[in-house]
Amino acid sequence: MRASSSRRAMALATLVAALAPAVHALDISNADFYRCVQGDCRNGQGTVHDMYQNQMLEGVWQNSKTIPGQRYLVSHPLTKGKKYEQFYGADGLMDRGSQIRGFGAMNIVPVFTGSFGRLDHAFMRARLAVPYEGVYALGNGIEFRGRFDYMPAKGMEAGRITMGHIIFYGDKVDLEDNSKETGLFVSNSAVVGGGVVMFMPARPDYMALLQQQYHRDLQIAVGDFKQQESEKAWRTAFAILGQVALTMAGSSGGGGGSSGNRFAMDLVSGLMKSATAPEGSAGTSANTDPSTRLIQLVTGAALGKVTGDSGLSNSLAQAVATGIEKSNAAGK
Repeated sequence: MRASSSRRAMALATLVAALAPAVHALDISNADFYRCVQGDCRNGQGTVHDMYQNQMLEGVWQNSKTIPGQRYLVSHPLTKGKKYEQFYGADGLMDRGSQIRGFGAMNIVPVFTGSFGRLDHAFMRARLAVPYEGVYALGNGIEFRGRFDYMPAKGMEAGRITMGHIIFYGDKVDLEDNSKETGLFVSNSAVVGGGVVMFMPARPDYMALLQQQYHRDLQIAVGDFKQQESEKAWRTAFAILGQVALTMAGSSGGGGGSSGNRFAMDLVSGLMKSATAPEGSAGTSANTDPSTRLIQLVTGAALGKVTGDSGLSNSLAQAVATGIEKSNAAGK
């Protein structure tokens, strides 16, 4: 199976578990997630099929992105022809309008309509648009009208999937019973992406537990992110190793295959010791990320072996660039 097919399958599997992704900057150029079904979806009027959420989004596009202040219409097969308005800001995130939030039991369609705030998700290292003030209608006659807030959650591992708790203060209105309850409510579990929110009355013990869990997760997330950065550095290292060793083996100035092998092991050894050295120790910096250390190692180890050989030096520089490019492409 091709890499793109594998990523598409993983994306769809994640969708089943997550219901819907969070509202990130809207760029419809990724063919794995978006498909233009009508008109000009690059620079003009067009309709896009969002394959993640099985929604249609129509409007005017510029460089395959939303235009600030323009009106977009979103619909889903379960909305039975009804279309909802959306407006995006200069950052590509939703400013106001209606967001279809996953789907609940018996095919009800929960929708939040109102304004969106901005939040830097501590566990995703990304800025999100989150419900701020408006009406969240469950689709079964229950509406929550008031002010919303979002509390990020780590989930299984930081940086892998967007999760968070939704907190609400205002009126819970039952349109069928014509009743109203005012108070503080909170989602009964962490909400995955843009999934359905089920509120329950907030209790002091539950809120205290959420607060403590958030601060504990912040500490745990530090280790998660360090591991992910290290994995990324090693993916880049593997890509560079092959390119540089091949270049040295094919060059008379590089010393042949044995020199390439020695260089590869020098790089591996240097990267291992640099990555595991305590912050602040000799040769390391607390502000140097693994990818930067990797480039420093490559520069020192490779170019140090070819002093005076400008041809090989240029070839190695190109090999490093090719390795990085391949690593970045594989990580998409």
